[in-house]
Amino acid sequence: MKNMSRHPAPEELLLDYAAGNLPEGPALAVALQVALDPGVRRTVERLRDVGGALLDQSAAAALDEGALERTLSRLDAAPVEGPAPPARQPGFDWAPVALAHYLPAGARWKRVFGGFEQIDVPLRADTHRAALLRLAPGQGLPVHRHVANEYTVVLQGGYTDNTGNYVAGDFAIGPGPHAHQPIADPGDPCIALIVLEKPIVLTGAAGLFLNPLLRWGWL
Repeated sequence: MKNMSRHPAPEELLLDYAAGNLPEGPALAVALQVALDPGVRRTVERLRDVGGALLDQSAAAALDEGALERTLSRLDAAPVEGPAPPARQPGFDWAPVALAHYLPAGARWKRVFGGFEQIDVPLRADTHRAALLRLAPGQGLPVHRHVANEYTVVLQGGYTDNTGNYVAGDFAIGPGPHAHQPIADPGDPCIALIVLEKPIVLTGAAGLFLNPLLRWGWL
């Protein structure tokens, strides 16, 4: 079993998730890494426990020096329960239970521009857009950049771009204004959840025609 991702979600993101302060889209992305990676799950549980312990202590008295470190050391030995058995739709055996709750009934992959496959993941909140992407080995997404945050968690297979190599259980935050092109690794198809705060911007020649459609949500 995987112990700790090479690319865990940033600690400040995990802290916000543990405190319940993340918007729905990023929270779903973090929840999937928590489900896939026991090390990240333990970190989140420790953060939740530490937050509760600190609140309890602050209500009684001011914290003395080293209180946080002592609390963390006590929690290191706490057992971590595994995730509940996932309720999966046929063909989605790779989907953690947190994602299974979001998949529409009878979800099907559809081919979109660029040749890859996609399933839209409906969110109750409208601050982000989420989708599952599936790329065949060696297949890449169109070259693009971001104007806002993008959160990616790999659920199967892996991909490589100019920021590194990411495999199942890894988490990535978009490289900002720098263009990149994720390309699926050899082996199993790469399946990832992508959560976008704003549409991507295509940097190739087709971007002149397709970027307005992306901004309007038509692609």
